[in-house]
Amino acid sequence: MALHQESRPMIGFSGTNGKTSAILMTNFILEQCGLKPASLSTWLGPKKFQQFREKAKDSDCLLVEVPYDALRLKQITGNIFQGGTLTNISLDHLSFCRTPEQYTAAKITFINELPGNAKIIINADDPMALAAVPEKNGDFLIYATEYPRAMVFADNIRCRRSYSSFRLTVNEELYGFAGKPAAPGSAPVLLRPAGRHNVANALLAATVSLLFVPDLQAVARALCLFPGIRRNMEFFSVNQQPVIDDAGKNPAAIRAVLSTAESYGCQRILMLHGIYGGAGKTLNMCNARELAAWLKRNPANMLFVTRSMHHCKSRHQVRLSEEKAFLEELKTSGVEFAYYPDLPDALDSLLAHAAKGDLLLLLGGPVLNRARELISGSTGKYESYLPEPLPISPRTNAAIPHNPS
Repeated sequence: MALHQESRPMIGFSGTNGKTSAILMTNFILEQCGLKPASLSTWLGPKKFQQFREKAKDSDCLLVEVPYDALRLKQITGNIFQGGTLTNISLDHLSFCRTPEQYTAAKITFINELPGNAKIIINADDPMALAAVPEKNGDFLIYATEYPRAMVFADNIRCRRSYSSFRLTVNEELYGFAGKPAAPGSAPVLLRPAGRHNVANALLAATVSLLFVPDLQAVARALCLFPGIRRNMEFFSVNQQPVIDDAGKNPAAIRAVLSTAESYGCQRILMLHGIYGGAGKTLNMCNARELAAWLKRNPANMLFVTRSMHHCKSRHQVRLSEEKAFLEELKTSGVEFAYYPDLPDALDSLLAHAAKGDLLLLLGGPVLNRARELISGSTGKYESYLPEPLPISPRTNAAIPHNPS
C-alpha cells in the first residue's frame, strides 16, 4: 500500500503505561495489512535510535517508544515526529525526577514539541493526560473506553480470562497518511491479552493503524489475530491452578491488573509481588501502599513478596533501600504478608497455600521474569490457557462477539 504525504512517518508513543503493548499491537496490525513498519518498543539510547532509523529506510513507518528518561536527558525531542501519543500519566520514574510535576512536565513537553501538522493521539479516559493537552495547533485524535463521543471508541467490553471482547467504533472520518480517510463504522474484536487497560492499548493501536490503513474492518480482523504479549495478563495453569503473569510495575498498572483479576469472581487471589529493582524508594513505597489498600478491601486474599535475589539480572536487582521502603510501608499499614528473599522459596509457599477456586497472580517487574519457568518446573505440569485461536466467523472473516449473557 502506498502512503501519501510524509514518507516513512514516525510516531512517538509516550505516557506512563501501555507504550510497549500499543507499539507491538500496532506493528502487528500493519504487518497483517501488508505494510512494513519498523518498531523500537524499548528505548536503548540515542546511538541505538540512530541505528534504528538508518536500518528502517525501507519501512513504511516508524513506531518509537518515547520514555521519560529520554525526554529528561533530551535524547529525543518531539519535532522529529509526524505523530505523537499520550497513553496516560501516573506515578513512575520518581527515582529520576524530584516531583510528579516534573514527570508530567516532561510528557507535556513532548506533545508541545510536535510539529504543527502532527497527529496528536490522546487517551480521553485518563484525566491527567486529557488535562495535559496544550492549546496548540495540531490534528488531535481522541480514543476512549468511557467517552462515547471520542473519535475512536470501545463499547460492550467483556473481559474473559484469556481475552477481552469489545466493539471497535470510529465515530467520524479519520484522516491519516494513506491518501483517503478511514470511514465511520464499527467492528467486533476479540483481543489477547485480557483486561480493560489492554482494550485501551488496542484502541490506541487501532487509531494509529487507521492513519496508515483506512480500513476499519481490516484493522479489527488483525487485532483478533494478535497472539498476545509476554507477561501481559498471560494466563496459564499449574496443576489445574489458574495463574496470571503480568509485569505491572507502578500503582496504575497494579490497579488495572487487580481490577481485571477481581472481575473473574475467584474465591481468593494469592499474589506474588516482585519488588521493583532500580525504580527507587518512592515508587516502591507507593506500590506497597497500593497493595496494602487492596488487602484491606479483600482480607481473605494473600500477599507474598520477593526481591528475587538470585534470579534476575544485576541491573534489575533490588537495592536494600528499595526493599526497606517497600517492607516498612507494608508493616506500617498493618496488613499481613509473607516475605521471601529468593524467588523459588516464594513460589513454593504460594503453591502450598493455594486451594481450589483460588487465582494465583504473579505481579511485578523484571524480578519475576523467570517465575513462570520456575513455577512450572517445580510442579512438572504446565498448561497454557491459550492453545486455541479466537473464534472467527468463516462467513465474514471477523471475530464472533461474545454473548453478554
